[in-house]
Amino acid sequence: MPRRRWFVATSLWACLWSCVAHVACLAETPGEFVPLFNGKDFSGWRFGAESAWPKAVPGSWKVNGGIIVAEGDARAFLASQWDYEDFELQFEWRAVDPSFDADLFAHAGRTLQADPIRIAKGLEGAPQETDRGEGQYNAGPRGMIGGGGNNRKAVPELQKPVGEWNSWRLLASGGKFLLECNGKPAWECHDHVPRRGYLGFRVRRGPMEFRNIRLREIGYAGIMNPSDWEIYPGFGGRGPLEAHWKQEGRTWVFSGPGPSIVTKKKTYADYQLRLEFLFADSDPSDTNTGIYLRGVHPWQADIWEHKWGSGLWGVLHTYEPAKKNIQDLGKVIRPIVKMDNPQGQWNYLEIRVENNVVSSWLNGQATVDRYPVKKVDPKFPDRGGIGLQAHWPWKEVRFHNMRVKQPE
Repeated sequence: MPRRRWFVATSLWACLWSCVAHVACLAETPGEFVPLFNGKDFSGWRFGAESAWPKAVPGSWKVNGGIIVAEGDARAFLASQWDYEDFELQFEWRAVDPSFDADLFAHAGRTLQADPIRIAKGLEGAPQETDRGEGQYNAGPRGMIGGGGNNRKAVPELQKPVGEWNSWRLLASGGKFLLECNGKPAWECHDHVPRRGYLGFRVRRGPMEFRNIRLREIGYAGIMNPSDWEIYPGFGGRGPLEAHWKQEGRTWVFSGPGPSIVTKKKTYADYQLRLEFLFADSDPSDTNTGIYLRGVHPWQADIWEHKWGSGLWGVLHTYEPAKKNIQDLGKVIRPIVKMDNPQGQWNYLEIRVENNVVSSWLNGQATVDRYPVKKVDPKFPDRGGIGLQAHWPWKEVRFHNMRVKQPE
């Protein structure tokens, strides 16, 4: 074989092997697939910058027979409630009109304004065309953040004819994006910025259809198995666990009165916890529960129906069972802003514990910003379990899709 052909062939094999190795590496990391679309409605999604549901879903978006149908309206977009860092996204799309024009957004701002991956006739897989050129970092007003990354290109040859379903797979890890179309590698870029953001779709010209949307958050491990939990030995409720905590799929349902529960034999030092919660009682007033941090009361993220809003860190007192002593610490940390969604809607809570400092986000907004717990309470333990608090007046609360990420 001539030297030039040998060099080209070797380079192609090296590139292919790099892609295979990259995919294999991601496949071995913690995380499990969860559906982002339930086949019934737009639960888990939003149509604007706010997390709460609009009074009316945009007329250009609907669910029909387990499929999302978008008629086409550049002003209306469908966005994820959560932002994501490293992930694997899989979904199917189908065009009905030969002149279809849509976008897939990843690592975008809340309003999905910059640098999508195109799903348009002849431009499938291409980056957004801009006068600044490919690979540029675009920053602007609130929510208008996204994109950049070289080596992305249109791959219309990998798509199926109009009217047939296409299967796409997007991997994101450490600033790398890898796109597969119908089981075949499309491209891989190594310098995508930013490295965290929202997912979503915008359809300019339809109809377009989407289904089987599912995602794996790389690095997160689910803690929804009943075997992961046991009765919390401290404050709150009366047992046994099974009588008052039920599991429905990926959801814990607390119907009270009953015990608080804590992760069984599993303790955490630094971690990121993500979950959704819902006040599900027919009369949700005075609902009161929370998340214990490092397995200790009273350090917790309060989840309650209150004028201050959820996400409060209650530090009123600490109880020492051996001494039967209650010590007043005299501290209450209010949320920066009240971000609870209206009654009957799910809320999206993230808690980070890092170097004895706690932060939280509720529905996309910071509510506690780097609170130094250990400085306030030197007895705050170095590690402990994650607890779900049961509290009077025993109103029904649902906790969905709880998952934890720990530093490597």
